[in-house]
Amino acid sequence: MKAAKFFSICEIVCFVGLALSYIGYASQSLEALSKYFVLGMFLFSLLILLLSVCNLIAAARVKKRLNDPAIRSTIWKLVVSMKLIAIPMFLVNFLYGIIYGVFSVIFVFTAPIVLMEILVAWFAMMASSGYCIALILHACRQGKISTGTAVLQVISQFIYVVDVISLFFIRKTVKECETAQ
Repeated sequence: MKAAKFFSICEIVCFVGLALSYIGYASQSLEALSKYFVLGMFLFSLLILLLSVCNLIAAARVKKRLNDPAIRSTIWKLVVSMKLIAIPMFLVNFLYGIIYGVFSVIFVFTAPIVLMEILVAWFAMMASSGYCIALILHACRQGKISTGTAVLQVISQFIYVVDVISLFFIRKTVKECETAQ
């Protein structure tokens, strides 16, 4: 449980760092920030990829301990905070990708950076989705949702925007599991 908290908080800090590096680059008046933009973007992107993998491993390990309502509640809080903090990072990432990638004169050179940022955003989404999937599978084992519903909810965790919308369903299911015990 401590690992899940640690990796989740670290990833949230990296989300904020990546968003700040984009903002620093966009506001060219902040020369100190914009000077280190590429290094900062690359460093935060690598950290997000690494922390996402660590979060997925932590989610797989926490799945076995979800019978405890306190752990479910803590995991739920981590998931919500990760998804809510990630939303501004996704928006800034999207805007940066459009400005830097699509409107760039030399798209051939900027396309790899844009593709890397899409991959980073997907991994960032998957970090919190790993915990959601663990909660969904726990609810399915408890008999609170059917297997078909569980499959649809797991698939929804792999799709941008839909993963945040499915949080409402997951929260309802988690609350039902908590009241059942």
